[in-house]
Amino acid sequence: MTAKRGLGPLHYGTVQQPWSRGAAAGRWVLTSGIDGVVDETGAPLVGVGAQTVMVLERIRTILADAGCAVDDIVALDQYLADPAERAEYMDVRDRWLAEHGSGLYARRDYASLLIYPRLATPQMRVEIRATACLPEPTHPTHPTPQEGS
Repeated sequence: MTAKRGLGPLHYGTVQQPWSRGAAAGRWVLTSGIDGVVDETGAPLVGVGAQTVMVLERIRTILADAGCAVDDIVALDQYLADPAERAEYMDVRDRWLAEHGSGLYARRDYASLLIYPRLATPQMRVEIRATACLPEPTHPTHPTPQEGS
């Protein structure tokens, strides 16, 4: 069994968050709950659309640093603050996934969307936690010797 390892500190811009980026164990990579209240400069992002893109970009970066692609995601735990924002959220998420994780988008085998009106702050419209599986390691193939050679 492979030991759990942390994915390092989480920064939004220059501000280190009090939680980490997530953890990995064996081939599994799990992000912490990621939000998009501020961008990488610390400027506030208003609205579910802008926050969704920021969250997904942060998740993509965390997964890439751990060796995964968006298509390696096996589950997204998605928390949305307001059911009235569901359609906009799903539209933005689906367009982003179609561009950055077309296999995942096509399979649609990742979804768990929960309406949770009391996210960490009133400004937070969406939070997502991702679980991904590192791809199988590739091994060089060796040609099988031909009989009689």
